[in-house]
Amino acid sequence: TMKQPSFLPFAPLVVLLCLCLHSRVAAMHADSVLLACSLVMAPDPFQGPKKRVDVRLRFRDGSHLFPLRSTAFNSESRDQVSRNFQGRTSLFGRISDGDCSVQIEGVRAGDPKVFEVALKKEDVLLWGKSRSISLDIIETLEPPVISGALSATDGQLVTLNCSISYYCPSRPPTMQWKWEGRAQLNITALEVVKVITTDAQRWMLLSSLSFTVSHLVKPRVRCEVTHPGAKVLSTTKELRVTFPPKDVKVQIESLTVQQGGTALLLCSCKADPPVSDYRWSYTQHGHTVHLNSRTHFLRVYNVTRDMRVRCSAQNAIGRGESQPTALNVQYKPIVQLSSSCDVGASEVLCRCSVDSNPKSAVTWSVNETVPHQDYNMSTTSESGMLTASLRGRMDKPLRVICFAFNALGNDSLVLLQGDEGSETATLIWIISLAALVGLLIFLLALLVFCCRKQAKKRVLSRTTAVYPMGLGIYQESMPVYINCTEVTHVYTNGSYQLVYQNCTPLFVHNEQLCPMGRRGGERRRGREDGRVDRQGGVRVRTTREVQGADPETGIYLEVL
Repeated sequence: TMKQPSFLPFAPLVVLLCLCLHSRVAAMHADSVLLACSLVMAPDPFQGPKKRVDVRLRFRDGSHLFPLRSTAFNSESRDQVSRNFQGRTSLFGRISDGDCSVQIEGVRAGDPKVFEVALKKEDVLLWGKSRSISLDIIETLEPPVISGALSATDGQLVTLNCSISYYCPSRPPTMQWKWEGRAQLNITALEVVKVITTDAQRWMLLSSLSFTVSHLVKPRVRCEVTHPGAKVLSTTKELRVTFPPKDVKVQIESLTVQQGGTALLLCSCKADPPVSDYRWSYTQHGHTVHLNSRTHFLRVYNVTRDMRVRCSAQNAIGRGESQPTALNVQYKPIVQLSSSCDVGASEVLCRCSVDSNPKSAVTWSVNETVPHQDYNMSTTSESGMLTASLRGRMDKPLRVICFAFNALGNDSLVLLQGDEGSETATLIWIISLAALVGLLIFLLALLVFCCRKQAKKRVLSRTTAVYPMGLGIYQESMPVYINCTEVTHVYTNGSYQLVYQNCTPLFVHNEQLCPMGRRGGERRRGREDGRVDRQGGVRVRTTREVQGADPETGIYLEVL
């Protein structure tokens, strides 16, 4: 009998199936690529002991006219492997576990674009049916992609994602987040990394970064990916943070602001989106005044030291307001009345407090001269108040004066009166009192003199004669009452009219006995003209004729 051969070269040849997961794969230049395949065992009618399975990876080489097939990997015989692939190919998994994937290291631009994978058992001569896999070599690396909300409001929690695709699961890239610019303030970030498999034999590395945005820092993040071979790619994104007006301040644009003058003010702040409306108000003398200005600048008038200005700004997010701001008003020095000197047994300590803006320079005068070198002088400043001190030996009180001056003016105050000053002041008081008493005596004497003179004038003088020519008729009071029986032919307004006697003869005296007039009487007549009758309001003057010395002498009146 003939012995049956140990293997059947043409019996069930195809008992293995190689199923590749993808017919086309991609790989980065100089990176690794995995040709993922799985082993499927067909039922063997001649079930025997489990045998070894080999994997072969071939590619086409040579020209199109004379194509040749070269081996890139052969688990049965490594001597058949092409020189270009020696040390670059290997099994990725274990065939006994059904994994027949082959990994190629260091993909090159000249590597073949198509590979064929075949399997066979160790006791079979022929290889099974091959499966073709196309290889796409990517020359340029893709940078990572940052996605997520790139605009947020102040205080909002933001999550950003950074993703990168790779083709070799055994050598994935590394990824990290970095802040650009200055260090972030009070930002706590949470980073999560995930690996996602896509349907094109690509893997994706995904990193998520979560943090709370702040208006203090403009977030600028960078996602950095390092591929095998130390190739680094990165992508940077700047996050826009919207917030209401912050850090609202009143800025003084005028170089100097003086008491009672004007000042140009500017309202500054940080805001995104920009400010759309401004409001101004100020407090002065305890009253608050709201202004109608809606711009970012303002000019105020009649500035005082107690004026405080406030501005507010508003945008689409909200409103912000500044603190009450003083205007740094400049004024001349004012030496405070609280300044004083303390005199001890043989030492004096003087303190001079000066309120001014700008800061004042303080000088001293001791006994009307500059203090000598034995005096110690110092100055301190607190809350805008300057305090100058003078300390030195003083056996007896001397006159001490504090002088303060700046660019706007000066002021001084006598802090200590010396002994000479007291004597001088006493002497001045005595002289002043004596002068006052003398003045009172002089005024009293003058008053007495005037009174006596007036009384004498009443006794010795009489009323000027109304009628001249020495008739002795005098007027003691108004009106004049004349004792005459009848006066006719009085010339009045161009015609003569009859005038009758009037009442009693009480105030008319006629002492003249001689019919002739007193010598010189006619000359005095001119000076007596012009007397006015206070009762009738007419000017009265006598005629030039003299009727005689008889008390019943007729008198002619001319009414003007």
